[in-house]
Amino acid sequence: MRLYFVPNDPERTTLMSANGVIHYQVTTVKARRFTPAILRIKRPAIDAEEDTCVAEVKWKRGFRAHPVVRSHIFDREMQELQVRHFLYKVGRLFSPTRYFLGSDDEEYRWKPLKDTGHVLTHVSSSREVARFVQETVTEGFFQGEKKWCLFIQPTNLDIDMIVVSFIIMEKRRRDRIAAEGMKTKNQDEDRAVEGGCETGGSGGALA
Repeated sequence: MRLYFVPNDPERTTLMSANGVIHYQVTTVKARRFTPAILRIKRPAIDAEEDTCVAEVKWKRGFRAHPVVRSHIFDREMQELQVRHFLYKVGRLFSPTRYFLGSDDEEYRWKPLKDTGHVLTHVSSSREVARFVQETVTEGFFQGEKKWCLFIQPTNLDIDMIVVSFIIMEKRRRDRIAAEGMKTKNQDEDRAVEGGCETGGSGGALA
């Protein structure tokens, strides 16, 4: 199964199959002064009158505040769970790899890949379940175009759980990249200012 991201933005995108069918829609309401940003994943209505809410993620910030995900993917009942408890760490403290217990009661692992995205594996067997890749589409609605897609192998794991966990992981990965880029930019600006001060100081002394 291939779900193409249109556009390639985990916060605001539509996930479509090659034949143009929309499977999921992702929207984000920006944070306001007293409310966090809220990301929603919906399945468009086909036979139902309204879209189905697959998950809602509140990106809570601040002291002792943790993002929470509200979804039916936990035991098929709508529940709210802290993201850190849904996608948990094992081993190294600062590792970006995250684990979760699947709908089939098996453990799975999302691991980031350099310069691309993530790969999902079944922990006990190391079997690959899903991967985020860029490819040239060979048929269907996007034929001839280069698209990013979530490629999902045949699996007993609930597809909603794969999509929700991936969207959270990919959003956080891009947040880290943006933060690292901003940190590097600020360091470069600081060095430039410091260099300017030194030059100015020397000029003053010579005068």
